[in-house]
Amino acid sequence: MRKLRTFLSHVSVIFAGVFITLAILHRYNPNMGFLTSGISTVYIILFCLTVAVLAITTIADNRHYARHMRQRAEEAARWKKINAASQRPVRRDDN
Repeated sequence: MRKLRTFLSHVSVIFAGVFITLAILHRYNPNMGFLTSGISTVYIILFCLTVAVLAITTIADNRHYARHMRQRAEEAARWKKINAASQRPVRRDDN
């Protein structure tokens, strides 16, 4: 899951750079139609898909990590309770 997320992160950054470049070129030369061509539509769709999959995998990974940490905290609390119950109280003799 982490390799997929890393790959999608890199692809998303690349697509974002492409769209920033196309937006700048379109701003200076709108007659070229950089953002109205068929290939730019394909890039936009690919960008949206990679970002959506990246978001889904990130959410899934965050939930998995949160569940793992919650289980570790519960286990630590259980061990703490077991250790506290197994210790004998200290007796004080009042003389």
